[in-house]
Amino acid sequence: MKLRRLTTAMNLRGKRVLVRIDGNVPIVKGRAVDGPHGRIARSAVGMNWLLQRGARVIVMTHLGRPEGKRVAAYSVKPIARRLSGLLSTKVKVARSVVGADVEKAVRVMQDGEVLLLENLRFDPREEENAPSFAEALAKLGDLYVNDAFAVSHRAHASVDAITSELPSFAGPLLHDELSVLGRLGAHSKKPFVLVLGGLKMTTKIPLLERFLPLLDHVLLGGALATAFLVAQGKGVGKSVYEKESVAACAKLLKSHADKLALPTDVVVVRSLRRDAKRKVVTTDAVHASDRIVDIGPATVKAFQEMLGSAKTIVWNGPLGYCEIQPFCHGTREIAIAMASRTGKATTVVGGGDTMPLIESLGLADKFTLLSTGGGAMLQFLSGQPLPGVDALTL
Repeated sequence: MKLRRLTTAMNLRGKRVLVRIDGNVPIVKGRAVDGPHGRIARSAVGMNWLLQRGARVIVMTHLGRPEGKRVAAYSVKPIARRLSGLLSTKVKVARSVVGADVEKAVRVMQDGEVLLLENLRFDPREEENAPSFAEALAKLGDLYVNDAFAVSHRAHASVDAITSELPSFAGPLLHDELSVLGRLGAHSKKPFVLVLGGLKMTTKIPLLERFLPLLDHVLLGGALATAFLVAQGKGVGKSVYEKESVAACAKLLKSHADKLALPTDVVVVRSLRRDAKRKVVTTDAVHASDRIVDIGPATVKAFQEMLGSAKTIVWNGPLGYCEIQPFCHGTREIAIAMASRTGKATTVVGGGDTMPLIESLGLADKFTLLSTGGGAMLQFLSGQPLPGVDALTL
């Protein structure tokens, strides 16, 4: 896949460059939680390249789900503070998303300055992919750069419709992610292992359908594995899982049981509290009042052995209830095992829930690719179109 990209031969001095990033990170006590390898930090690399060439950079992002209304808690000001530190320059925040006041703010920008528009989703037209909103955004720039792989599967105005209004290019983060992901497939080195966790099976079915013939093992954890256990007729107590996916799980077990590696033991609790008493049981011994929150030690060991000889590993989604740290042991062990294979194997990790964990372990730079995308990664690997990417292909 060849994408349109900005080159060093292009004169960007004085050009107004609209850059779409994914700054949708947790905000805690007014601070953007974004580590050295986080989404904002990595998008700053492309912005810095533009600033060094004298561009006037207008940054766009969404934050949370304000549902088309102006909600103070979802203001992008914490993102501006994070960017200011990364770029070593003051990043101003526009009072609005589009309109006369924003146009005035852009007119007074100097070369090498940065302006962050307010939350795109404060305007309902963003998620509607409305041409009128794309036109209003396009009035602010001369060029458009998409450096937000994580949202490129969404047909939103700042990702899709805007590409009809301005000369449009792929940013370096988007390009690098697609370069690695695009090489996964029939020519991937084997053994080829896929690790899947999280809750939603329905979003992962297309990926499994495409890759199962190429895979040697699929290691299953999290609520995803719970749905497969239900499909096997096992009791899962009060565990959370996607009920509507059980039939699909049963079908996959019938056709590819030899490749699907399910937990043989799990960690269960009676309540979702940090101090809840944890117990390891086999998957045949889950009590009616139990909740499965992690894979067990025997499962961790079996998964580690399968990863130990792998030459290609792709992972999406946590293998336990990682919102509570004590329930994330299995996920951490698999992350460490996978990182140890980098160099001997191609290792790709994706998913918004997975990235903070990887950073907390100090492993963010230990993989071939730590993808910023969760849903976008799944959709791309499933062979489904990504509106934000398709618009940038040569």
